[in-house]
Amino acid sequence: MIDYKHGNWGMKVLLMWRGSVIPKALVWSIPCATITVLLHVFWVTAKGDSSTEMEGINTIYSGYTFVIGFLIVFRSNQAYSRFWESVTLFHQITGEWTSAVSNLLSFCSPSEEKQPEVEEFRQYLIRLLSLLHCNALQTICDLADDTLEVLNLGGIDAESLLHLRTSPDRCEIVMLWIERLIVEADRKKTLEVPPPILSRAFQELSRGMVSVTNVRKIRKVPFPFPYSQYLSYMLIIHWFLTPLVASQTVLKPWWAGIIVFVVSTSYWTLFYIAQEIDQPFGEDANDLPVRDMQREFNAKLEFFVQPLSWTVPPFSLDVEESVQVKVLNSSFSFRGHADEVSVSRSSRRISAGPDDIFTTIAKDPVLSASFFIPSELPKDVSVNHRLELPELRVFLSQLLPPELELNTSLWKELESKVLAGGPAEPDTDRLGDRVADKVTDKVADKVADLRSTRISPHELSQRLASYLKARPPTLDGELRMLDQLLADKFRLLERI
Repeated sequence: MIDYKHGNWGMKVLLMWRGSVIPKALVWSIPCATITVLLHVFWVTAKGDSSTEMEGINTIYSGYTFVIGFLIVFRSNQAYSRFWESVTLFHQITGEWTSAVSNLLSFCSPSEEKQPEVEEFRQYLIRLLSLLHCNALQTICDLADDTLEVLNLGGIDAESLLHLRTSPDRCEIVMLWIERLIVEADRKKTLEVPPPILSRAFQELSRGMVSVTNVRKIRKVPFPFPYSQYLSYMLIIHWFLTPLVASQTVLKPWWAGIIVFVVSTSYWTLFYIAQEIDQPFGEDANDLPVRDMQREFNAKLEFFVQPLSWTVPPFSLDVEESVQVKVLNSSFSFRGHADEVSVSRSSRRISAGPDDIFTTIAKDPVLSASFFIPSELPKDVSVNHRLELPELRVFLSQLLPPELELNTSLWKELESKVLAGGPAEPDTDRLGDRVADKVTDKVADKVADLRSTRISPHELSQRLASYLKARPPTLDGELRMLDQLLADKFRLLERI
């Protein structure tokens, strides 16, 4: 689907070619206007009201154009209704199933001895939901290659997957698996919730399936054939008759050509718009982004099962008395003036030293997702304090996950875009040793030069956060995992 901007004057769309149906309309309107001008010039008869051959034609022809106009408007309205209903149902499917997952994760038992079973239930649930969403999109959409991304299904029994492949309705089978999984989890007390509350998850799953069925209705039942056929016939007849009528009833040839061009382009454009949006289930420029929708759904599921997602964040009234946050932007940064983010001097003493954390917040009232510091660092170290090499090594060991150490391309990107980006370079002895073995001598020498520079945790974290916002598309998977792992490792300053 095309994501476009109108621009300041609303005319930016005129320059966009991809997804436009105007070129198709011009294939009909330009020859029609040209024929009109030629007929006006070479058909030597009286023009306008003096034309005896076209006397009375205007009354009949106006009735014809009214009928064709009505049919085109009706066709366009029906196509837009089908398009918007399809978009609505697609998002209802995702919304209902996402809400069901959220409810089921909240119903899981908090008992320590049940945690292995609970974790297996969580992982199994998101895999079946990913499979369900994938099968729903595959049965609805018309793709040349219907291969869609799913969460790892390697742990599911192979015989069951072969059985699913031969099913006449895969969505219903996967839905049945999910329902049985929930029932068995409730029987084993993996879920601790009263039955009436648990039924909400079943209702949301079923409502999602109803939306899938409604989308299939739009997909399988096209606009009625007689309407579509007759409208095509009328447009063809209009294409032949309009040059004849216009060339004799309009006095000037250029005016006849212009009028025919505008009218013909309008009719054919509306006709092709209706055809373009009537079935938004393919791979055309104006169709729904099916592959992106599946990837986004998988990303939600993966994020839901992370411990910080289903764990209620700790809250402390003592901390709230010390730090008051009143503004939040989309990058999860708390920014503002003293009245927006403030530190209560009466609730806690503020030291005059520059390294005191409250003095730091008062001077620069910015708290973001990267405004964190590992608990292993000395208690008197603030986020703006430039760390010595041993302290920075501890910070990086907490910040940069070891799971990504073998990803050479990712470390190259981090070294060139994060460590070497900006006037102040981070102190990265540990990371530099990794990169030096995998990149060229020139890059290794640059990393060695960086080791003598000190940097604060706040600067390094902000630099990483800025880089992740503009991550390269070729490294999207690895950097998305890095972003999630960093989010897991960050936590709010415990000593505030």
